[in-house]
Amino acid sequence: MKRRLCAGAVLRGCGLIGLPALLALLAGGCSRQADIYDEPEIVVTPPPTQPDEVPSVPDLDLGEFPECSARPEGDCRGVNDFPCGFTEHADDVIETCFRATECSANGWVSVSLGADGCLSDIGMDTVHAEFAQCLEDTLGPIQCPCGETTHTVFLGVTNTGCRQDVEPDG
Repeated sequence: MKRRLCAGAVLRGCGLIGLPALLALLAGGCSRQADIYDEPEIVVTPPPTQPDEVPSVPDLDLGEFPECSARPEGDCRGVNDFPCGFTEHADDVIETCFRATECSANGWVSVSLGADGCLSDIGMDTVHAEFAQCLEDTLGPIQCPCGETTHTVFLGVTNTGCRQDVEPDG
């Protein structure tokens, strides 16, 4: 007579040894618990609702640049059907200036073009002079093939420096 030690064997009367083994397997054999979820150390909250208008940076002097029609076209040209690529260009400039000022600017920032395609305003709800100057120096001397438009970005609220472990696009 063959002896098999399995769940079916207990039911067929294989003996008393199989029954305790089956009960031990069912009672404690599958009760592993692992804490594999690492709770975050900081809480990330979504940005506040975008304001209708970001206050202009005080003492902004855009009159130092040549007449708009005399300025060279910047890197803000889009594709053929959509010649204005200001949003993408503004994002790049804002990121470059953010990193150039050691990621220390906070709050909402907006950059506006007038109907002529030249920089008409820089807005910040938390003014950071070096950051605003970088935006002015980069966007002021160029014109874009765009009409009147504004691009607004939220930089964060507690920026104290750039993380060394993150590349500019990540």
